[in-house]
Formats: sequence, structure tokens, C-alpha cells
Amino acid sequence: MVVARRFALAVALFIGLAGATWAVGIAEYPLPARNDGPTGIAVGADGALWFTAEGTNKIGRITTAGSITEFPVPTPTSAPLGIAAGPDGALWFTELVADQLGRITTSGAFSEYSLPTPSAQPQGIAAGPDGAIWFTELAANKIGRISVAGLFTEYPLTAPAAPAYITAGPDGALWFTESAAAANKIGRITVKGVITEFPVPTPNCEPFGITLGPDGALWFTERMAKKIGRITTAGVVTELPTVAPGFGITNGPDGNLWFTEPDTGKLSSLSTGGVIKEVSPPTAESGPQGIVTGPDGSLWFAEGSVAKIGRVTFGCTPGDSTLCLDDQPGDRRWQLGVTFATAQGGGSAGNGHAVPLASLGVSRGGLFWFFNAGNPEMLVKVLDGCSLDQEFWVFAAATTNVGFTLTVLDTRTGRFKAYGNADRTPAPPVQDTSAFACTGGDAAPDDQPIASSGAPAGPAGATAEALAEPAAEAATEAAPSPQAACTPSSTAVCIDGRFLLQVAYRAGGGRSGPGQAIPLQSLGVDQGGLFWFFSSDNPEMLIKVLDACGVNQHFWIFYAAGTNVGFTVTVTDTQTGQQKTYVNVDGTAAPPVQDISALPCP
Repeated sequence: MVVARRFALAVALFIGLAGATWAVGIAEYPLPARNDGPTGIAVGADGALWFTAEGTNKIGRITTAGSITEFPVPTPTSAPLGIAAGPDGALWFTELVADQLGRITTSGAFSEYSLPTPSAQPQGIAAGPDGAIWFTELAANKIGRISVAGLFTEYPLTAPAAPAYITAGPDGALWFTESAAAANKIGRITVKGVITEFPVPTPNCEPFGITLGPDGALWFTERMAKKIGRITTAGVVTELPTVAPGFGITNGPDGNLWFTEPDTGKLSSLSTGGVIKEVSPPTAESGPQGIVTGPDGSLWFAEGSVAKIGRVTFGCTPGDSTLCLDDQPGDRRWQLGVTFATAQGGGSAGNGHAVPLASLGVSRGGLFWFFNAGNPEMLVKVLDGCSLDQEFWVFAAATTNVGFTLTVLDTRTGRFKAYGNADRTPAPPVQDTSAFACTGGDAAPDDQPIASSGAPAGPAGATAEALAEPAAEAATEAAPSPQAACTPSSTAVCIDGRFLLQVAYRAGGGRSGPGQAIPLQSLGVDQGGLFWFFSSDNPEMLIKVLDACGVNQHFWIFYAAGTNVGFTVTVTDTQTGQQKTYVNVDGTAAPPVQDISALPCP
């Protein structure tokens, strides 16, 4: 077993499209051996990408962070080629020269199975809807099936067929290409072995790679024609022109078909409407072959001629569960998402809902909510610290104790970070001041982050169970006294027309002053607000007041602060005069506040 950490060479491509800009980043990860010759690539059950290294007779694994491991195949010179994830959690692959199928677990344990037909040359492979593995036998003109227990069945085709690649269709059948010039067909086989064949209109085009498209049809490459084919499950075939012949093909994360062009060394994107776009990896004449959509929303591809694994990332597209943050104004470089899962309250899981703050003048930070749009759970920021420590900083402040995973993707370079919190645990601060190393094209903005950190956190909205009293902050309670009406201002947030929120900060060098308020009512958030200290584009704190009178006869105060400067939070109940204060010492990463007995209900 060979383990290596490979640094990626990355480029960003900006391609004009009908007045818009289409931006993708392409990174490359060199493999340990120059003659590795990667061909096939697939997503494993462990969230990594697995590939065949035909040149060195190995199976490789690369994580989304770029860490590479290789495992020698037991049979020498077996020529591993196609690879697919099996229903048993292992990876299954074809051995073209050895006439075997291989199986490798995610821990690296091998099994091998000799085909019943000698000199069959197995090539393409895919998991079937019946819980078995299906594969093509290029030289034997057969479609094969192997159960996870290792039992074979073979189904002959009319020769010459030269079946190349195979994939599961949406109709419960398997679809495959017949690459022999005399065949020139797309085949369909049911799990019972019933075969139907459909001719492709262009003669001698050699259908090759095949995938299920976003429209429910099957899409395939034509190795000897500048076309991509499409076949419906009813057998209707159409063809769309391309710039160059294709090899591997996959359904991309952007809703387009993506295919490799070994002859040109490029990748192409094709919309279902026929719009074609080409991109070039950093290394010329790289011979791209297999391609797949990864678990991180990127495209991953094998560069057979230069022994590299490539990765295509996309400019962030905002959505309900996707938050896009800027590095430079308007570039939407950073793509953030959150998934949560908790056993509390009967159990719940899902995607966090993004609340962009650009309409409030904040482009480098945003919010996520889990259970209630009016009660955000998390403040996240990505800041440019290139002039301070040559790193981008990720801060996250979560007022929850549910389990979650926050992911941050640099769409310019394909780099990826994840931060997790265990269920029933008050989310600790994320203070990652070395999240992403700055590169040559990264320019520091005028306003730099103040020597600080990421963010603390608090409890779950109104769903948290058994939240403890805050321990890290000093909290005092003032005696009731008559108060004026709750009036919001540039330095105060008013919640429910009753609770007045104010913050004062104290930083090194004698800097101090009132926190500047960012009310959130315009975004549908009526139970919380933000405060910034040094830059309006860099909010430091999310504060919430929740009505839990029906739970424990108290109003709850939650806050999460993405800073380590000193501050005092003051929350005043203007109806009763009750007041609560919380203090953070300068130079200390602000700890979670989960005060579920903050202010008594009337």
C-alpha cells in the first residue's frame, strides 16, 4: 500500500456565455508513479474517489482533500480498467488482461473472481438494481452478472458486438454500448436477461461511454464521431454535435452532461438542449478518460496520459441550502452548506437553510436555520487573512446543540473543508485561521479581520434538550426599574418590541465602542439580530431571545460570537426592567451562551 499527500495544481477558467460568466476551477493531483495510467473512477461508500491505475496494476483512492492511497492488485499485470461501487459497500473492478473481476473493500482487502469465459476482456462495470454487479465482456461479446457472493451468469450478444460500458437505467434495466463498428448499437438488458438492441444513426461511430442523464434518458459518447448520443427508455435515439469525440461521460452536478476528450486533452459540458462548452485541464495532452460526479459537488476525472486525477469545481450557485460568500466583490467564491441530524425531540435531520446577508451589506458572512426561519442557528464567515498569515479564515458561531456538519468549498481551487458537531453537544467555536492557504492570485482586501478567531456557539433553537446554564461568561441581573419603550437604533436591536439588545466591545490597542446593530426583520428573522465591531461586512455576533414561557417559565438568551475581543452583552426586558449582562474577556475566544433561565416570564 502506498500513501501520499499530493498538492494540487489549479487553474480558474472564466468562459463568456451569452453575456454571463461561467467559472470553473480545475485542480490536478499527481499520482505516486508517472506510469500509473488512471482510467476508471468511481465514488466509494466512504466518500472518497476510487480509481484504476492500469499502468501500475493498482487500485487508487483519493479523498476530497487530495490524500492519495494506492493498493496493488494481487494478480500481476491484470490491467484494472472499469470500476464501480457495489451494493455491499466495496468497490468492484474489471481486470481486462487477467479475465477477472476484482473487489476491494474501503479498508483495502482484495478478492478476485475468474470469469467463466476465457479471453473475455471484461471492461465496463456497474451496480444493477437487483443487488448484483453487471459488466461487459468486450472480446466474448457477452454481458455478465456476478452476485456479491461471487456467482456468475453470462448473456451472449450477437457477434460482433464488443460491449464497452454499462450503466443502470431509470427503468430497472441495464443499458450498454456496443462499440464494434459492425454493431454500432445501444443495448438494454433486463435483470432477467432479456436483451433489446437499438441501432445508432451514424454509421461506424463506435458508441462507448454511457450514463443516465438529468432528463431520465441515457446519454453516450461516440469514439469515432464528433457526436453525443441520447436514447430514451422507449428506444428513440438522437445525436448532438460536439467539438471532438468523447470517451467517459457522466451526469454533472450543474445539470449538464460532462465527457472527456482524450484526443484533445479537454473536457466538455453539454446541456440537454445541445449547448456545448470545452475546458482544458492545466496539463496539456493529459488524456482524460473516466469521469464521475463526486460527493463534494465536484467533477473528478482520470488523466491517463499524465498520471493525475483531475477535479472540476463550479462557481457557487445560491440556493435554499447553499450559501455563497464573496472573496472579491461579486465573485461568490465560497460555497457553504450545512447538514444536521439530532435524536432530540423525536429525531430530525435535513439540510440547513441559507440566509444570505448581502441585502444588508454583508457579503462575507451569512446565516443558516434548521427548524424555524425566524430563529437562525448559525453565523458563518470566510475572511481574507492573506496579509496577516497567508490564509483564509473560516469562523462559525452556532447557537445549537444538535449534530451538524458545515462544509466550505473554495470554488476557485476545489479545496474543501468540513467542520462537525456531535449531537447533544453545545457547538464549540470554529476558529480556523489556517483554513485555506492563499495563492498567487489572492489579494488582501482593505479591511482585514481583527486578530481573532472563529466563533463560539450556543444551544439549539427551541428544540434543545437539557441545556445547561452558561458557565464561561459572567452574568449579572439588575434590579427591576422602569424602562422606556424598546427602541431600535444603530447600536441596539429590538426583539418582539420588548427586548433591547446592546453590545460594547474592548479590543487591544485601546479600541472600544458600541457594537453596531444589524436587524434581521427584513429577512424574516424576528427573534435575533447581528452586531459588528470593525467592519459592517464582518458581523461578529448573532444574538437571540426566545420565548420559552411554555417550557420553563423563562425567556432564553442565546448568542454566538465570531471574535476573541472583549465585549459586554446587555439584554433588557423593557416591560419589567429586568436586565442580563454577559462579559467576554479580551483575547479569549467567546464561549457558548445557552442561558435558558435568563429572564423570568411574567
